[in-house]
Amino acid sequence: MLPEVKLTEVTEGKVRLLVPDLAFYSRGGAPEPAWAPIFYNPAAAVSRDLSVAILAAYVEALGRSVTVCEPLSATGVRGLRYAAEVEGVAKVVLNDRSELAYRVEVVNAESNGLAERVGVYNREARALLLEFAERGEKFDVVDIDPFGSPAPFVESALLALRHGGLLMVTATDLAPLFGSSPSSCRRKYFATPLRSEFSKEVGARILAAFVAREAAKLGMAATPIYTFLARHSLRVAFIVRRSRSGARRVVELIGWAVYCPRCAYRALAEYTSCGASCPRCGARLQVGGPAWTGELWERSFSLRVLEHYRRRAYLRREGLRVAEQISLEAGKPPLYTTTAVLASLARLPEEPSLAEVGRAAERLGVEFSRTHFDPKGFRIGVQPYELAERLTRS
Repeated sequence: MLPEVKLTEVTEGKVRLLVPDLAFYSRGGAPEPAWAPIFYNPAAAVSRDLSVAILAAYVEALGRSVTVCEPLSATGVRGLRYAAEVEGVAKVVLNDRSELAYRVEVVNAESNGLAERVGVYNREARALLLEFAERGEKFDVVDIDPFGSPAPFVESALLALRHGGLLMVTATDLAPLFGSSPSSCRRKYFATPLRSEFSKEVGARILAAFVAREAAKLGMAATPIYTFLARHSLRVAFIVRRSRSGARRVVELIGWAVYCPRCAYRALAEYTSCGASCPRCGARLQVGGPAWTGELWERSFSLRVLEHYRRRAYLRREGLRVAEQISLEAGKPPLYTTTAVLASLARLPEEPSLAEVGRAAERLGVEFSRTHFDPKGFRIGVQPYELAERLTRS
């Protein structure tokens, strides 16, 4: 039926679908999704599992059925899973500018018995979103899941979203956001990353700030309610409201992340200059941003996501561990540190375990939680050097 591409059948979540046979599209025995004529990354299944729980939590909170648009669908796996696994999804729009991908999406929708609720289009993603927006047929949920940066698609996604809608964006271009390619970060997100032990969190805050700025210029307030990093997929979900006053309040939460590489002082600040000095040791501060300085998670929503994930026993345990950790770190102090940094500051002969750090935090009466961003990372209610000094004295 589709001789141009070597396909295989896989099951993911509650759908069974045709995807490129990655064993066929490999070089030197190493399969690579980007080499296939249609993109499908099995490693992103954990991200899709978590997204199912996020959508389910949103639908439950909204209290009515929703329409969903996924304008960069490839095989259609994400949108088809939404239709099959989330009660209350009335309609899903899939789209891909590749005619081959479009044809695979049609087959996958039909083979899963979802053709009546899933519309499939063969358009450029931004053109499709703007066409729906111009017709006044806006969506409750728009999910931007590109290969690389979501930046080119955010404005059109916002325009196609209803008031109070859910916008989910994925970034897989992690090198720019996490500090390995600062020039790319400046070009794509108009921001400077920050190299530190908490670079991943700063990358998430840069992405959140970028979307918030794109929304604000349209008179919309985009507020992050759930953020996660799963393997090579950074994902942020926003509630978007049409409100100029709300947009002004959101913009006030865009600032900078500052870090002292000498003493590990860190802070989120409304404004600072690149030449500012550390208030503790006087060393020159490193600055990243513009970055979101507010919460990355709405705590009650994070608990709802965890509940929906637990209800679905077929979802991967890796994603469950992420959801469980996020439910604990939501609302905790920003800009985590690591056991390696703590050991260096306290001049310990070896790194303490996270359990040991947690017990120390309890004795000191300060907030503590692990973070899903880093297996050695933790959030704590004092500066790392303060914790190190107390540990040294004790």
